[in-house]
Amino acid sequence: MHASIDSSFQNFLASAPGARFTDWIATRAEPYWTSATNHAFTRAIGDGSMPDEAYARYLIEDYTFITDLASTLGYLVAKAPNMRAKSRLSAFLALLTSEENDYFLRSFDALGVPAETYETAAQGPVTRAFADLLLTSSGKGSYAEGLTCLFCAEWCYLTWGRREAQKPRPEKFYLAEWIDLHAVSGFEDFVDWIRAELDEIGPALSPLKQETLAELFTRMSMLEDAFFEAAWTGELPAAFDDPQRP
Repeated sequence: MHASIDSSFQNFLASAPGARFTDWIATRAEPYWTSATNHAFTRAIGDGSMPDEAYARYLIEDYTFITDLASTLGYLVAKAPNMRAKSRLSAFLALLTSEENDYFLRSFDALGVPAETYETAAQGPVTRAFADLLLTSSGKGSYAEGLTCLFCAEWCYLTWGRREAQKPRPEKFYLAEWIDLHAVSGFEDFVDWIRAELDEIGPALSPLKQETLAELFTRMSMLEDAFFEAAWTGELPAAFDDPQRP
C-alpha cells in the first residue's frame, strides 16, 4: 500500500519546516503509533493494576522473541556502515543478552511460571509476525529498513516507559523494573542514537525508499499495538487478519 504524494516527506517538510524524518514516519503511522504507545496494557504496568495472568502471557511471548531480537541486532551490526554504529548496536546486544535475560528469569519465578513453560513456548501469531518483520527487514532488507523496524519497537517502549517513570513505582518488582529498564538514560541514549541515524539517512533516500520506511514503521506500530492487545485480553485482536498487510 502506497500513500499519495500529499503525504510524502517533502510535503510534510513544507507544512512543518524543521521537522525530522522520524517525525514524519511517526505521523504516517497514526493512529497505530499513538494506540501502541498509550495502550491500556502499558498504563497498567505503571499503575500496578496489571493482572498477573496478563503479564505472564506477555512475558512468555516476549521471552520467545528475545532470540529474534538478538538476531536482528546481529544483522544490523553486520550491515552498519561504520565502526561507531557497529559499536552502539553491539553494546545494546550485550545488554539484551545479560541484564534483560536475568529480569525474565526472576519475573517468571515470582509469577509462578515454570521453566518448562517459557522454555518450550511457541510464539503466538502476533509475535511471529512481529519477529518476521524485524528479521526480514534487517536480514534481507537494507540497513535503513532494519533500523526503522528496530527504532519503532524501541521508541515505543521508551515513550511509554518515560511516561510511567514520572509516577510512583508499582509495588511488584517485575513491573517497577520493567519501567526502569525502558526509562534509564542508557536506553534513552540508544534510542536517540537510532533516531539520529534515521534522521540523517532518511532525507537522502529517494521518495520511493522513504515511502518503504514509512510503511515499515506503520506495520511495526500496528503489530506493537496488537502485541499489547493480545497479552491484555488473551485473544487474537480482531484487526489482526493478515500478517502481510502494510
